Amino acid sequence: MIFCTRESVNFTQMGDAAVLLLSSPSHSILVFVLVVLIVPRVLLCEGDDDVHYTECRRSFSCGTVENLTYPFWGGGRPQFCGLEGFKVECSEEQHPILEYQAQKHQVLKIDQHLRTMTIARMDLVDGTCLGEFRNTSMMDSTLFHMSSAVKSLSIFYGCLDSLKNVSNEFECFYNDSRKSAFFMDDIFLNSHPFNVTNCIKSIKVPVLQSALDDIGRRNISLQEALNRGFDAQYSDQPECSACASSGGLCGSSSSSSSSSFTCHCHNKPNAGTCNHPGTFFR
Repeated sequence: MIFCTRESVNFTQMGDAAVLLLSSPSHSILVFVLVVLIVPRVLLCEGDDDVHYTECRRSFSCGTVENLTYPFWGGGRPQFCGLEGFKVECSEEQHPILEYQAQKHQVLKIDQHLRTMTIARMDLVDGTCLGEFRNTSMMDSTLFHMSSAVKSLSIFYGCLDSLKNVSNEFECFYNDSRKSAFFMDDIFLNSHPFNVTNCIKSIKVPVLQSALDDIGRRNISLQEALNRGFDAQYSDQPECSACASSGGLCGSSSSSSSSSFTCHCHNKPNAGTCNHPGTFFR
């Protein structure tokens, strides 16, 4: 039986030993036996990594974003290499698409060191008049947290009344007729009396404070502000740092019925770390 270890084989020393042995013709058979025994053992040890570990140690590029790792998955990266809620759809030379709770977002930028990303709602990228009215699901998520540079913006649709001397108004067609729509942050909303019951629907979306400032200072449009996206910090599993410190790779269970955290080690996936494996998954 062959037992593999993680210790590397010093081929230089082996070569020197072989030269000494070959200098004596009587030892040539011994050299042949050593080669037959050692080379297969080395090859077996080189290829004994678990498939989960092999797949997850590779980063992947997705559209305009490169070298993605845990917790992201998608494209050629299997689900067990990532975390639920972080699947990205990849399209060459386009922004990756991240879907969370049936709401799709363009991923404009990712900083994996700081675990932050800049994203924009896809249903608001090409127009501010919506057919389906939904708040931004990430604003109430435990996986994502809005940065301090992000403010909440309310957009009211299908309003009967107009606000006098307010530039935050635009128009949308509903039921074949033009109706007013307004956008305002919480400070503006609290300082301007406005009967929101006269509007058909309203949504809340996150927007960068710098974009809000530019609406007032540089007179950019609401569309431009929304297209800049918003910054969200994402969280991974607290067990991930311990797994990585033990030489493992963070991921999740490959079972379709489970999405629990998994530490992918050289030999097999573990529930804990590679040093303290806990419950084995297989």
